[in-house]
Amino acid sequence: MPANAPTITFDRLYSTTAAIHRPQLAMEIVRSNVLLWHMYRQGAVTYSGGTEVRMPVVLEESANVGSIGLYSTFSTSPEDGPDIARYPTWFKIRSSTVFDETELGQNQGQQQILDLLKTKMAISKISMINEIERQLWASSKTALELTGLQSAASGDAAMFQFSSTFTAGDTVGGIDKSVYSNWQEQYQSMTAFGTDGLDQWERVYMDCSKKGTHPDIMLCDPAVYRFFKRLVAPNQERKDIKLWEQGFDNLVFNHCAVVPVDELESAGAGQTYFLTTTGRRQVNDFNLKAEYFKTPGKNPAVKGAATGIGLQLAVLRKDDFRMTPFRYPPDSDTLLAHCFFTSMLTNSSQARQGCTDFSGTVQF
Repeated sequence: MPANAPTITFDRLYSTTAAIHRPQLAMEIVRSNVLLWHMYRQGAVTYSGGTEVRMPVVLEESANVGSIGLYSTFSTSPEDGPDIARYPTWFKIRSSTVFDETELGQNQGQQQILDLLKTKMAISKISMINEIERQLWASSKTALELTGLQSAASGDAAMFQFSSTFTAGDTVGGIDKSVYSNWQEQYQSMTAFGTDGLDQWERVYMDCSKKGTHPDIMLCDPAVYRFFKRLVAPNQERKDIKLWEQGFDNLVFNHCAVVPVDELESAGAGQTYFLTTTGRRQVNDFNLKAEYFKTPGKNPAVKGAATGIGLQLAVLRKDDFRMTPFRYPPDSDTLLAHCFFTSMLTNSSQARQGCTDFSGTVQF
């Protein structure tokens, strides 16, 4: 068995290193994406299992409500229409750490191998950060990729569309937007930001605000963010301090953080998303810690119960940044280890979400 000794030693070194660095790796992946970090802060993340996630929705008000007089009869007709949005597809994202046996031979000694291991894990971390960000904002996707805010799943429409026209087949969660007005996001276009930008923002914000809930984050094209900053800078720049401390530039509109997203700049349409997760105002006492990610599926910050009033992140409990040991693929002299994150975006209220863009050229 002497020939296997280096591999056994390496596996033990990797297992120890992975156990130490996994919480920090998972934490940095989450805090590098403003939408993920915000959803953890809002309590809009839930652990789930099974083949699909179901979200209770209210699409039509009940006819069985009203005043009655003495000895009156009243209607008890059942409501018509779906009351559950169904999200059947889990999306698994993986990041692999790869070693060739020659590399291990070139890095003799535990410290050299440890340094190489840390470098490889850092590369995997950055790669996963970039891939999650891309899938969240991609305007098109493959069947295996996360259904983000702009991309459509097979047979479904994009979760949010920049249009006021909904056609048959624009389904999200198995519910057709064209059929139910309460399953349609709010939308407005602007001619120039300095002309009617704030008016259209205000209109969509108010349209998304229902029953004491409001959009809790606005994500926009960096060009639009600069327009907004140009308007508010001469007066007062208010920030969401917790987001600022995490490294995310932001300014506040109606007590809601406006954050630029680099991926939206490539769309070239000056898009802004008004997202309602739990609908709560700024949560300033939130403190996400690396040790929360120590055990997959046991994060105490994940308090959601899939009954929120808006956008939710469902995470498959067993694939909550799960890391595997190193293995040899068949007919190969390389060692592979993987990190898996399986999730999906779900929504229980399309009407509480909104978007704006420009009717023509993006301009101030």
